[in-house]
Amino acid sequence: MRTHLLWLLGVAFILTGCGGSRKASEVKVSPAWVQARPATSTYYVGIGSARKTVDPNGYMQTAKQNALADMASDISINISSNSVLSAFETQQRFYEDYTSTIKAQAQKELEGYEVVDTWEDEFNYWVYYRLSKEQYRVLVEAKKRDAAAKSLDFYGKATQSIDMGDIRGGLTLLVKALEPLKPYLAESMIVSHNGHDIFLGNEIIQRLSQTVSSLSVVGPQRVPVKLGRGISPSELQFTVYDKNRLPQKGIALKANYSERTLLPYKTVTDAMGVAPFGIDAVRSSKPAEKLTMYIDIEPLVYEATTDFTLRKLLSKMSTPFTEVEIIVEKPVFYLTSSEVNVGKPLAERCLLEAAKRKLIESGMLITEKPSSADYSINIQAATIQSAQVGEYQQVSLSATLSVKNSSGIELYRRSLDRIQGRHFDVTMAGKNAFNDAVKRLESTMMREVIEVVVKGKSSY
Repeated sequence: MRTHLLWLLGVAFILTGCGGSRKASEVKVSPAWVQARPATSTYYVGIGSARKTVDPNGYMQTAKQNALADMASDISINISSNSVLSAFETQQRFYEDYTSTIKAQAQKELEGYEVVDTWEDEFNYWVYYRLSKEQYRVLVEAKKRDAAAKSLDFYGKATQSIDMGDIRGGLTLLVKALEPLKPYLAESMIVSHNGHDIFLGNEIIQRLSQTVSSLSVVGPQRVPVKLGRGISPSELQFTVYDKNRLPQKGIALKANYSERTLLPYKTVTDAMGVAPFGIDAVRSSKPAEKLTMYIDIEPLVYEATTDFTLRKLLSKMSTPFTEVEIIVEKPVFYLTSSEVNVGKPLAERCLLEAAKRKLIESGMLITEKPSSADYSINIQAATIQSAQVGEYQQVSLSATLSVKNSSGIELYRRSLDRIQGRHFDVTMAGKNAFNDAVKRLESTMMREVIEVVVKGKSSY
């Protein structure tokens, strides 16, 4: 019995050892292409992997997308010295954005690749793609020919439009001619046109730049304006001409005003090539400001293409402009007042003099002729005896200040009521009240007049 038991234990030990050897032999060893990226001069390679999930379609698709992205990154993009990008002083950041965009687009359009192998272990799934470099070159050349044909068609139509004097239509078509070439902006694309070999992208950019530069903006050189007043569109009209002095319709202009940002700051030429522009109010304390009107090609570019890369690239293009000197003239004031102290007119009208003093301190001009004034200020003030407390006389002062423009329209009105004055003498009590009114006029009312009338602020 004991011998039989020892025999069974020996058999069990042998069987256990055999089982362990079998499991050890079943451990998967990853293929060489998983361990190290294959090196080949004839193929583009893409290796992708993904962690396994419950859904096999999900992780397999992820691995495939990763492999395609890896393959796209294996296709290098270098800027040729005769490319469109080389014609612009592009920032490194722009080049990086362009490269990533083109590679992402190339990933979507990759074709002709083949699955070399797949492999998986308990946790991960791998896929190995490759694409013949020669096959890829043939496909790319075919796409480039198709893109060049489409681009040349737009370019020919653009040239005809420009030659016929339709600059806006021609510029729009030139932008459209760049769209098919977007994947090849970093490359030299040589095509035959009218019996000559040209770098197509560069030719389009050059024609675009020359056409924009040939435009001119004509407007007034100097425009005088009273401080606080605006400049009407009839006073600021700009005409856009082409090189043949033909007015151009539908050309956008944008303004840059040295005093502040204007809203709106854009305008568009009409059928006669004229674009009016207005300024709501000139509030500058300087003797002159500058208005610069630029030709704005952004609306045209945005109309012609929805491509972000082209929009960003063409926004760097400089455009013609014209400058207008805005001469800021100080407004002229005419002042009158009626100042009565307890029934007697004041010989020295202190409120009138205080108003004049504050205007002069602010750089305004004073006139004695109503006809030459831009604004008229009228002050009405009077005191009356209101009470007697013991030996003290008390008076009450009421005053009103109003401002009208040269058309007689009232722009401002403010009243001062119940200003009290006390003194043993009723006349002196009235003068005390007027002195208090002067302080209020200087600190409040005249400040408001400057803000409302001169600086064009909202009415109080």
